[in-house]
Amino acid sequence: MDSAFEKAKKALTIKSVNLRSSNIFLDYNMEPFELEKLNLETQTFRGVQKFKEISMQSEGQSWWEYNFFYAVGIRLVNETNDDSKEGDSEESPLLQIMATFNALYRADEKLDNDVLEAFSEQNVGYHVWPYWRELVQSSCARLNVSTLEVPFYFCMQ
Repeated sequence: MDSAFEKAKKALTIKSVNLRSSNIFLDYNMEPFELEKLNLETQTFRGVQKFKEISMQSEGQSWWEYNFFYAVGIRLVNETNDDSKEGDSEESPLLQIMATFNALYRADEKLDNDVLEAFSEQNVGYHVWPYWRELVQSSCARLNVSTLEVPFYFCMQ
């Protein structure tokens, strides 16, 4: 997979990162200052949902654009009791921020799926992450809640 990833890194050039969708929620029964008084658990997710290949042509030149859809989210829930089994609780979040970004890349050649999958697992998040951190920080400010900590990006292997 390393050779596939290296090929992707050499072939793909980032063009843009844009917000595709977002959802921000603070429980109606919760006042922002009350969050700090609770024993809360932070839950997160992240990853490429899908990618799309677009063949382009203009003035006799051909290239390919690859659009990666990267979903990410963070939420606060009440910590579960030690007695409850992990995964049993379907507790509603008190605060939730979710988004999908699309990262658009350009290549001068058509790339194989294994190359694109390696790139999606190891590099797309790296480009999206600053936009995600900014969205969480500005959303918390608008909600008047303490900023949720979003760590620096690292690739989970």
